[in-house]
Amino acid sequence: MPVTDNPIDRIIDVARGVLDPDPTDVENRGTRRHDYGGLVAFVQWTPTGGKSISTVVRCKNISSTGLCIQSRYMLHVGHEGALLMLRSSGEEVMLGVKVVHSAYVGEMTHESGLEFCEVHENFSVDDFRDEHGNMPRLTGNQAA
Repeated sequence: MPVTDNPIDRIIDVARGVLDPDPTDVENRGTRRHDYGGLVAFVQWTPTGGKSISTVVRCKNISSTGLCIQSRYMLHVGHEGALLMLRSSGEEVMLGVKVVHSAYVGEMTHESGLEFCEVHENFSVDDFRDEHGNMPRLTGNQAA
């Protein structure tokens, strides 16, 4: 079982089911949020049953149950997908997510709440590659 003092790494391990949430993770909104500010990649199922292209978006904050992303487009509540983000060590981690909230917040920006869920078996890290086979450039926690 991984042991880390980094709160973001701990949340990633909770989301992956490797660790149990800590009782101190709870706050008034259900779970304690940690500012993140890094870039993550997101792929979702399309209405026709395929996968969208990988999109790099900013992660505003993260908790043991999900995260908030900021993007230029609205996500549809109920859609599922996969998210690729970095641990503090630079290791890429793929997490399953489901859209639970999306709202326009002004200046051509939407904020969407993504709840962690199991990664669907049809998703792989290769789904995040662009048309040239390159992986997206992600950044880790910029709020630290």
